[in-house]
Amino acid sequence: MSMDMLTKAEKKGLKRIYKTSLEVIDSVTLKNGALMASPPGTRYPYMYPRDTALILLALLEEGRLNDVKRILSFLMTAQKETGEWAQRYDVSGNPASYRPPQVDCNGLVLYAMRKYYDSTEDKRFLEKHWRSITLGVEFIKEHYLPENRLLFSLNSIHEWPPMEAGFDIWTNVTCYAGLRGSYKMAQVLGKLDEAERMRNLARDLWIGISKKLIKDHRFIKVSGHSIITDPDVSEMAPYITRSIGVDDTIMRNTVDKIMKVLWDTELTGINRYVEKYGEPGRNNGGYGPYSMYTAWVAQYYLDVREYDKAKECIKWFLRYSKDGLIPEHVSTRERFDRWRRQAKEVGRYREHGRKEEAEKVMNTPEYKRKGLVYWVLPLTWGHAEYIRMYSKLEEHL
Repeated sequence: MSMDMLTKAEKKGLKRIYKTSLEVIDSVTLKNGALMASPPGTRYPYMYPRDTALILLALLEEGRLNDVKRILSFLMTAQKETGEWAQRYDVSGNPASYRPPQVDCNGLVLYAMRKYYDSTEDKRFLEKHWRSITLGVEFIKEHYLPENRLLFSLNSIHEWPPMEAGFDIWTNVTCYAGLRGSYKMAQVLGKLDEAERMRNLARDLWIGISKKLIKDHRFIKVSGHSIITDPDVSEMAPYITRSIGVDDTIMRNTVDKIMKVLWDTELTGINRYVEKYGEPGRNNGGYGPYSMYTAWVAQYYLDVREYDKAKECIKWFLRYSKDGLIPEHVSTRERFDRWRRQAKEVGRYREHGRKEEAEKVMNTPEYKRKGLVYWVLPLTWGHAEYIRMYSKLEEHL
């Protein structure tokens, strides 16, 4: 990226957000290894394995290996006897889920374990937690349907069964990455029979993904009883898990379609899915662009050297960070009001802290003066994806 694409003031602002991002992650990482999705007193004072595993990728890139080991150790202890990593945990490691199992959590934790080993070659850590690894794989296998060569799950990254029940791209690709990672870890430990079984399952799973979750030369969201081909950020799973090359035509087509359809023309940034899938009352805080997904798209376009597109995403963070803090997503007063009406009509408004968060929003100067909604500020995962984006940006500057 040529230096003149960003002004001196923009570069300074981006660096400030980077430093704040590291501070945010440090502030929500507890001594016992629990890593909260947002600080105490905000909407997500829990540890979500999905968020955590993706945050660990940023910490690994930053060389924070001791932190990663401590957080992974907490996750190993928190694993349920069934092998499941639950939707979320309290800061003591007790399951605090209110959703059906989210199988992608298992794939992501196993993938993060493998990435930790790649960075450290800490064989003793793998040996210590081998039982957790095998249990995690077994839980994935329970959701595998051999006749389809795919995993069936009820909900996934959006935690919304009405649109995600079936053969979901995010679940299948993250679990593929987790199985591949487990196969590599089994090889390291000399457990060759287990390694072969994991490798074969991963191969079959990729065949299923290739046959049923690709349409018109791009990845699609869901196949099965319902088929969703509208763009969805979860279709970036093959890129996020490095299951496919960044220059692969199918991956490029997928991200280009996401950019074209999910780019928010009013607020800029990337929405998570087409608005209709969040009706009625599902679009918490109002439909709008998400920080972590905007950072994903920026990372991708930096990797493929499409700098103009990357810059559009990067500037979103300068526009919407508040004193260096990054929200989960932003919205407008009009969209927020529509969501509140719908959520009240269907009985969702008072559940799981939505009402409290909405009241917090309505008391902010951004809402009162500009009609802007900052939903959950700060979000740890958003900061982690920003760190990964900023590191790539520095490489290209």
